[in-house]
Amino acid sequence: MLNIIVNPETGAGRGRQIFEKIRPLFDHTGVSYHVYYSGKGKRVEDIVAKLTSAGIQDKAEGADQDLNGLSDDRFADIVIVGGDGSMNGAVNGIRDFERTRLGFIPAGSGNDLARDMNLPGDMEELVKRIAKRKVTRRMDIGLAHMNDEDRLFNISSGIGFDADTCYYVDRSRMKGFLNRIGCGKLVYILTAIRLILRNKKFYCEIETADGKKRVYPKCLFAVAMNHRYEGGGFMFAPNAEDTDSKLDFCVASGVGPLGFMFMFPFALFGKHIMFRRIDVFSAPEAIIRTDSVRHIHTDGDAPYNDDEIRVSIYKKKLNLFV
Repeated sequence: MLNIIVNPETGAGRGRQIFEKIRPLFDHTGVSYHVYYSGKGKRVEDIVAKLTSAGIQDKAEGADQDLNGLSDDRFADIVIVGGDGSMNGAVNGIRDFERTRLGFIPAGSGNDLARDMNLPGDMEELVKRIAKRKVTRRMDIGLAHMNDEDRLFNISSGIGFDADTCYYVDRSRMKGFLNRIGCGKLVYILTAIRLILRNKKFYCEIETADGKKRVYPKCLFAVAMNHRYEGGGFMFAPNAEDTDSKLDFCVASGVGPLGFMFMFPFALFGKHIMFRRIDVFSAPEAIIRTDSVRHIHTDGDAPYNDDEIRVSIYKKKLNLFV
């Protein structure tokens, strides 16, 4: 049984419409499925938590074997129809990673996760692949610890400019209107421009697991990346791989408004790293400290505030159909 979770609000409110368009493709595969719709009081995270904590048999003794070698009733097989935020909810909802297999149909506006997953562009081919229910990818998951709380992330977690953009977009009065008319990305662009012009810098120190410290007296942002893209297609970490058990860090420091506007488009192609104001490195774990409490995001969700964040690779892997 496939458990298909649809976020109706994804893709500027077109999630349900997108799923109804591809529903006949699932019918054609002959695989049985049940559909759940997220909504007010019923988050993707809550639905996944219920599916992965009930009805899954305990791991049998000696069952440490290939994930495709066990019968299907030993797993919670879940398909997410949504965007990066929906997938973040899914990974934070999973209660048994070894007994959960996940499929993903990207239907968001940013779709940064899908960019790195080499998903088929043909939706029929993607549905066929999911219907086989075979794990083809085991992906690293990031872990962010702040405010005495842990939060998993698929793509990235950061502090500074990118987190501020996410925070203010979520609270923008324009967001709902622009989403309804299919211009949801515009609110991100307008918010980013406003923040670039304000260009608020802060002191930042990053300590990696080997004890080395990097100091940035005039930091604009610091982000830990598990994938190459964030922010709707910006390749902030061109060397990131989601299977190498490391995070790739990108830090901008000492950049003025004009300089940032000049170099920012280069990040679309991962070429921003040639500028001396950009520092990139990789590490399995690091602590990011700032001189004041600031907004923090995980996969674009920014309800968090702290002056310290510990980021690392989570000990579990995400088992994917795609």
